Amino acid sequence: MTVEPRPPSTDSPTRSVVNADRAAHSRQGALTGVLRCYYDDPRHRALRPDCQGVAVVAYGPTPLCASCDLMRSSVGKGTAPRRLPGAELARLIDAARAAADADQHLADAARAARRAGASWAQIGNALGLTRQAAQQRWGQR
Repeated sequence: MTVEPRPPSTDSPTRSVVNADRAAHSRQGALTGVLRCYYDDPRHRALRPDCQGVAVVAYGPTPLCASCDLMRSSVGKGTAPRRLPGAELARLIDAARAAADADQHLADAARAARRAGASWAQIGNALGLTRQAAQQRWGQR
C-alpha cells in the first residue's frame, strides 16, 4: 500500500479558522432554518417580540421556541408536544463560535509572545505543546 503525500496547505491557521467559521455559518443557517419558531417569521414577529428564534417544541406542524411555548394560547391544544433539538443545537452552535473565538485569541497571543521575543519552546511549554507543534500551528508559512 502506497500513501501519497498531501500537498502542503496554503492556508495559515488563522485563515483556515476564518474559512471554517464562514462555512459553518452557512451550514448553521440551513440547520437552524428548519428549527425556526413560527413567530420568528417577519410576518408574525410583531406578535411575539420576545421570540427566541430557535424552536424547541412542535405542536403538529407548528414549531415554537421556549418563550413562545410559554406564551401560547390555543396553539397545539389537544396535540401532544414533540420535542425538537433546537435548544441543544443552539447551545452547540454557541459553543463552536466560542471555541473559534478562543482559537483566534490563542493565535493572537502566540504571535504577540513571539513578537515580544519568546521562543517557540517557551510558547509551547506555556501551552503544554512541543516547540514543533507551536511553531507548526502559529508560525509563518
